[in-house]
Amino acid sequence: MKNSLKQVLAAALVGGALVVGGNTYAAPNGDGAADFKAAYIISPEYGGTMTTGINLFGPQFHGDVDGKGQILKDGTVRFEGKLDWIFTNKDNNKTTNKSMPIFLEQRNGVMNLYVYRNYEWNKYPLPGVPAGIFAALKSTDAKVLGANMEVVKSAKKIAEQNGKKTFKLVLDGKKLSVAINKNANNPKGEQAVFVNRLSAALNKTDLEIDWTVDAATGKTATVNGNLTPLLREYAKGVIDEMASGKIKLNDEEKNFYAALGYYAEMPFFIAIGTEGNQDSVMTPVNLNSAKDNKDVLADIRKDIASTPTK
Repeated sequence: MKNSLKQVLAAALVGGALVVGGNTYAAPNGDGAADFKAAYIISPEYGGTMTTGINLFGPQFHGDVDGKGQILKDGTVRFEGKLDWIFTNKDNNKTTNKSMPIFLEQRNGVMNLYVYRNYEWNKYPLPGVPAGIFAALKSTDAKVLGANMEVVKSAKKIAEQNGKKTFKLVLDGKKLSVAINKNANNPKGEQAVFVNRLSAALNKTDLEIDWTVDAATGKTATVNGNLTPLLREYAKGVIDEMASGKIKLNDEEKNFYAALGYYAEMPFFIAIGTEGNQDSVMTPVNLNSAKDNKDVLADIRKDIASTPTK
């Protein structure tokens, strides 16, 4: 099952998108609801850049993905940045460090991660996020916006200083699951497996995030939180599929999902930039010549699988 890592990467992308997507008008509960509603309404509609940092770490590994991303009006998603990976071998205590440029693009429901290794770009296909999900997140239709906002359980103001207001949001996992299934537009094949697993994971956990806005303009400044509960439920769900006989996993795959399900952490940070044009995130030169290479991150998958398992 060489798609084990790609499913997790796609889940991380969707998790991030769920907490920064779309403008919405209905108000959640909590003493910060009105301010949060106002900030959401005036956020840039399309094309704004997001400086993003997402981490994945466990007892023996630590990965950092940093870069800049955009979600365009046509649903195209672009991200350019780099992956820094540190791994310590528990048998000999030797630490290795790796750094590699990456570029991610989703267009028309097809997602590809490009990784620059061995002096060339390698294409790593991912299960594309159904286009309907991003369309719903970025919709300006009042009915769609109202449905989106229903996933916010509460919005509580937790800080106001240095010209910024910060709200603690709780997103209802069960309602997020319903929204994903509603907007997935009957996915097929690997994409359907991914959506089903993500939906099942969201059914078991809510998501908490801190949302900071500029007190003067009301515009969103930063969003940060932790995707660990979602990551762990997703991985445990795959282990449950194996236990019930629905799928087969080899030893490395079992250890990979066990490491993510019981030991891994996945915090993230997003800073919202100004509204940009379609070229704010540039496509690297020679990307079109990249060849499919599903093993381009095999060493990282193996590093994660070497973590002690429960």
